[in-house]
Parts: sequence; structure tokens; C-alpha cells
Amino acid sequence: MHRGRDGIASMVTEMSVDLVVECRSLLGEGVTWDAATSTLWWLDIDGCLLHRLHDDGRHEQRNLTAPTSVVVPTDKGELLAVSGLRVGILDDSGTIGPVVAELPADGDGRANDGRCDPHGRLWIGTVDRSGEHRAGVFCVDGTGLVRRVRSGRALSNGIDWSPDGSKCYHVDSLHRTVDELSLDESGFPVSERTIATFDVLPDGVSVDAEGGIWVALWDGGGVVRLSPSGDIDCRIDIPGGWITSCAFGGADLRTLYVTSATVDLDDARRTAHPAAGSLFACRPGVAGRGYTPFGTAKR
Repeated sequence: MHRGRDGIASMVTEMSVDLVVECRSLLGEGVTWDAATSTLWWLDIDGCLLHRLHDDGRHEQRNLTAPTSVVVPTDKGELLAVSGLRVGILDDSGTIGPVVAELPADGDGRANDGRCDPHGRLWIGTVDRSGEHRAGVFCVDGTGLVRRVRSGRALSNGIDWSPDGSKCYHVDSLHRTVDELSLDESGFPVSERTIATFDVLPDGVSVDAEGGIWVALWDGGGVVRLSPSGDIDCRIDIPGGWITSCAFGGADLRTLYVTSATVDLDDARRTAHPAAGSLFACRPGVAGRGYTPFGTAKR
């Protein structure tokens, strides 16, 4: 289903959007809610920073020793991170210590966005900007086993699951698509279809408790909500420059947090969005489905 810039612009929902942390990230990404500690994590990939927002509003940041594209909590209270093609535990010095797995070096030789599935396995995509579509999506389990679950990717990006775990939704930014993967009882794809194609670049995604798929639009100025059939039923403008990722958080999972970026932002957009690169939040009237820590067995 095709949805262009004009089609989504006419469906803007008037909603208060708050500036939560004015961090001015080069490339804010990978936002996720950690229910065990009631904190929000996100990254500035190009700035080599890890951000943490506590439920009392305190903001902390930690320097990382290398660009890191994903961070997720584990069931042991640690943080699992992805830098380049290495997947491992992030230590207090900002370095990936024990390496759990290493991804194949096809394409550009780096991973991008990722999230844990309901089985507690990390799904992480890679990048190939050459036009040869050699990138893929890989599933890493707690033993370090790496399994390719998608091929033919260009710029793998946001990924999340339906509330019942039977579907996976995956973005390829260069393909400009959101795909739905139907999964077997083990949680692996058995079929796939494209449910939405954009004229702008889709980026991160997060699925709500009703099955709506929230998509951050990199150069589209906001986030949109897709129904499982791919129809857009809501759009929220975010004054953040480039809009990168989104995740539900807070004690009730009813706050949608949105990250943004300033990298390569032109002068006109910088002037129009002086808080570009910051963390934003809104209350869209629906709860998130929550996120599974790495290593957690499916109930």
C-alpha cells in the first residue's frame, strides 16, 4: 500500500509534543524502555554516547569507545550492545566486553537497528548501500548462535512484534518499506509481505498494545501509526530535524518517546527546528506492548 508525503501530511493529529531532553544528538537512535529499572535508554551513534532517562526525570549520559547502534537490557540486569558487527555486553567503561556473537561482514560491514523478540533473542539488521542488497536481518540467541532470518536488505532499520508475537514488522529505509513477517511457533518467518511504502524514508518502529505500528519518518517530520493492514490512521509532527526512532515507556507504557538527529542537517531545517537531535515525548492515547529483555524465555 502506497502512502506518499501528501497523503500523510493531511492526517496530522493535533497533540502536545514535549521536549524531554535537549541533548542535540548527531544521530539519536535505538530508544527502548527498561521496565526492570524504570528507565529509558537511547544512543547517539555518531556522538558515541549512551543516554539514560530515569523515571524521576534525571538524565545521564555515558561515553562509548566506538559508534554503537543498539543497546537492550538483558535478563541479568546488564546491557547488550551492538557496535560494528560485534554483539556483546557493554561494560562501565563504554566498551563491549564479552562478545556474544559477530555478524556476517556482507555489505557495509556494520549493523544498524535491532530489538529483542518475545523469545528474548536479539534481531539485528545490517547495511549495504552499494545497491547490491547484500545486507540481512539476523537473530542472535543467548548462546551466541546467529541465524539469518532475512536476506536482500539494503538499509535494515526498525523492527518490532505484534502483541501476540505472531507477526514481525520490519523497515528497510532504502527500500522505503514496512514489511510484515508471519512467524511459526518458534518465532521465525514463514512468509512476508509489504504493508506500506513511503515517499520519505521510514526509520524506527514500535508496535502498540492494539497492534498499531508507529513509524518514525527520517525526513518526514514526524511519526505515523499504521494499522496492521498498512493504513495510516494518525500522524504526529515532531520538531526534531531528522526523526529516527520511537518507543513506548513510562510506568503505564503510554508515553511515546521519539529520538532525532542533526547529522547533515541543512541550515534551513536547523533554523526551523532549533531543538533538533533531542528527545521528545507525547501521549497518543494508546499503550505500548512493552519490550523483552535479551535472554528472557518466552512465557
